[in-house]
Amino acid sequence: MGDQLMIGDGTVVLTTEEGQRLERPEADAVRFLREEFVPPLHGAALPDGVKFLEWRPPLLLVVHQMPPHVRQFRWIANDSPVPYGPGTKYRKVRLSIPYAITFALYAQQGEGLYLTEYNELYFRNEPLRTRADRLCYPALLNVSRIEMPLRERAWICTQYLDYPDGGDWTHQLQALLEHTWNGGFNLSSENHEGASWFGASEGVHPDLHPVERWERASAANDAFALGVPWKPAPLNMEELIECLFLEYEQAQGRAPGGARPLNLIGRFLNFALKG
Repeated sequence: MGDQLMIGDGTVVLTTEEGQRLERPEADAVRFLREEFVPPLHGAALPDGVKFLEWRPPLLLVVHQMPPHVRQFRWIANDSPVPYGPGTKYRKVRLSIPYAITFALYAQQGEGLYLTEYNELYFRNEPLRTRADRLCYPALLNVSRIEMPLRERAWICTQYLDYPDGGDWTHQLQALLEHTWNGGFNLSSENHEGASWFGASEGVHPDLHPVERWERASAANDAFALGVPWKPAPLNMEELIECLFLEYEQAQGRAPGGARPLNLIGRFLNFALKG
C-alpha cells in the first residue's frame, strides 16, 4: 500500500508505505497548502499590468502586459562611433508599440523573491485573454535572439539592472520594465548574442526597417504597430511558461520538475518534519 494522508477531527495523519506515521494539527495542512499554492507576495498589491502569476516553489513567474502606445526611445545613431557601451551616440525616435508582454522569473531566497536572468519580452496586437494565446517576437534592439533546444528566446539582458537594496518583487519588476524601455537601444545583442529581434524581424513589414520608416509610420498613425504582422513565436503562453521553468531547472543542474518533489504527500512530509 502506498503513502496515505487522512484528515479527521482536526488532525492530519500521514502514513508512508514504509510504515512511518506522523500526526499534525489540521492547521499545519492548511499552512502547507497555502505555501504550496500561494506565492509569498508579503501583502504587496499586484502591480498594474500583471496578467498571470505562476508559483512553483521556489520559482515565481510574473507575466506583465503593457498597453499599446507611442513612446520615445534612445536609439543608436547611424553615425555612432561605437556599436554599444561608453561612447555610443544616440538619437531620439518616437515609435508606435503594440501590447508588450514581459515574462519575469523570480527565485525565492529565504523570505524574499529575487529576479533571475530568465526574463523575456514579446509583442501582441491584442491583449492577453487566456494561456492559449499566441505571442510574437519583439522587433527591438537589445532583445536578444538566442537559440535554445526547444525554441528561440527573446531575452532581456539584466547585467546592469539596478534596484534599491531591500526592494521587493514589485520594485524589481518596475526596475526591469524601466531597464528594458528607458535605456539606450544599441547593437549590444548583435555583438554579444549574435542577433537582436529588431534585425531578425527585417522583412515582416515594409515600414519597420530602417527605424526611420517605423518612426514616419508612427507619426502618421499612433496605432501603426497594431497592424504589423510581427514575427510569430512558435509557442503559446502556456508552452512558453513551461519552457521557462524547464530551462531554469536544467541550467541549475536539476531534472525537469526538480524544483520540488513531485509527490504531494512527500512534500507535506518534508514540510511537517521541518516544522
